[in-house]
Amino acid sequence: MVHRRLLTVLAIGGVMAGASAMGGAAGPATQPLTRQQAAQKLLDKDGLQMTAPARLALQMVARGDLQLQSADLKGNSSVAQQAQRTRQLQGGNQESGEGLSNVLVNNPGEDVHQVDQTTQSETTIAVSGQNVVVGFNDSQTALLAYTAAADLTGYSWSNDGGRSFHDGNQLPNPPGEQNLGDPALGSDRAGNFYYSNLTNNIDPITGALGIGVAKSTNGGRTFSATKRIEPAVGATTLYTGDKDALTVGRDPGAASRDNVYVAWDDFVIDFTSGFVVTNGLPVAHSYDGGATYQVVYANRLVQSNFDCSSSQYIGADPVVDPRNGTLYVAAEKIARTWDCSFPPPPFSFSQVVFKSTDGGLTFGPETLISGVTSSSPTGVFKLGEHQFMRNLEFPSLAVDPAGIIYDTWNDGRSGNSHILIAKSSDTGITWGAPISVTTGTNDEMQPALSADGSGLHDLYYMRNADNTLDVVVARSTNGGVSWSYKRVTSQSFPGVFNLPQFDPVIASTYMGDYIANVSHGGSQYYAWGDNRNIVTNFLWPQGRHDPDVFLAKQGQDSNDGGGGN
Repeated sequence: MVHRRLLTVLAIGGVMAGASAMGGAAGPATQPLTRQQAAQKLLDKDGLQMTAPARLALQMVARGDLQLQSADLKGNSSVAQQAQRTRQLQGGNQESGEGLSNVLVNNPGEDVHQVDQTTQSETTIAVSGQNVVVGFNDSQTALLAYTAAADLTGYSWSNDGGRSFHDGNQLPNPPGEQNLGDPALGSDRAGNFYYSNLTNNIDPITGALGIGVAKSTNGGRTFSATKRIEPAVGATTLYTGDKDALTVGRDPGAASRDNVYVAWDDFVIDFTSGFVVTNGLPVAHSYDGGATYQVVYANRLVQSNFDCSSSQYIGADPVVDPRNGTLYVAAEKIARTWDCSFPPPPFSFSQVVFKSTDGGLTFGPETLISGVTSSSPTGVFKLGEHQFMRNLEFPSLAVDPAGIIYDTWNDGRSGNSHILIAKSSDTGITWGAPISVTTGTNDEMQPALSADGSGLHDLYYMRNADNTLDVVVARSTNGGVSWSYKRVTSQSFPGVFNLPQFDPVIASTYMGDYIANVSHGGSQYYAWGDNRNIVTNFLWPQGRHDPDVFLAKQGQDSNDGGGGN
């Protein structure tokens, strides 16, 4: 989100949480490229946008080194410096003004490895019975250069329905590789948990950024090492996967079997010709509980080699209809037709969806949900001096008990960033005009949607008039025709200093790229990045706000009045 992100300081023009459209070369390269040159060529593409881990991996390949940052950035901390560090906890189990308890998910006491590497954000949730797992990007266990043990994917688990959490530290690295964030979680009916994220081969010359999945069979307390599943590519191509998302749902032909699905976007460049060949939307499926995966492309966008036209997907989101096992995968599509003359035309943005009725073996054609207007002209929201929040228009899908499909995203067509929702009542064939979930003069961003028998639950950040943030859930019991609103956060919180970024291994303007919302057993679980807590150390003697992860629950056994929604 990484989301939705982590690990490189970017100029403000290149910090949006996604990958931009890429144009093809005007003619064939006269000499084959090295992998380093191919990576640089991809980075040089006009308007390139990708998540920070993907950009970081390409930058290391292009440079031929293992530095997480430029050599002039220093980040060592002595034991004495760590001992000086104090934290003011305003979190814990606080109740919001509307009765929702805010539970601190990560353990801030573990943020002592490197000064100011204290970021936990970009959340995902999975639930099975009383077991709740929350995943997040986590900067605490990395140095300023890649090491074999560096790991940026964290998680916490609860065995009391989310009332309290145990910090599980990091997801185990795959052998010889590293977990690099962009967390996504799911659970099956047997109680197993699955956790996907980006994985990187640390060899900067031959390595590639791929996608991997780890599994827990003990309620999320521990996970296996990540199993890498990116598509096989030839020796003459450079492969980069980005922005993964995971779901688990029943098989369309075997109702008792749960399938694991992971979707992401990727970039493939042929370094013998210098061409960006494709941007695709791969979807991996596992029919054997994560033991093996097969990758099928929902679609691949072939890039032009004759002009500057370009297209790509970003922000894949899969969901399964529990009634029949139909799989839907949505993404934001960014495209531009350009003959290389100046001035260049603007990019077009849209929400699109693909459908599979055979367990991800094949996909139908791309279906347009809606056109999209960028939520912010600059791709960031300013929350204060040197405090920003980058943003794209990632989709969030949900299917209600009647089989109606919904997609929500933030959109700037009204002049502010507001939450829109569109729905399809005919299995994704046609989509109605988007409905406004929010209106007014506030900005709302990064929605996450869930649906259950009580209705729709659309969770999002809201920017207040004083530029602080709250998390709010909009609820509809009539298919989005009307909405009620509930504040989830027990207190508003500000942005953090991120241009320049206070955390030396976090991307500039990164403040979380997505949040999490899951309906399970008559309750809804919400997790988000929250900056209410204060850290004081030798760099910040007056204190600074710190990104942590919080969870709130509403429903049958939460403290919002109980008895469902």
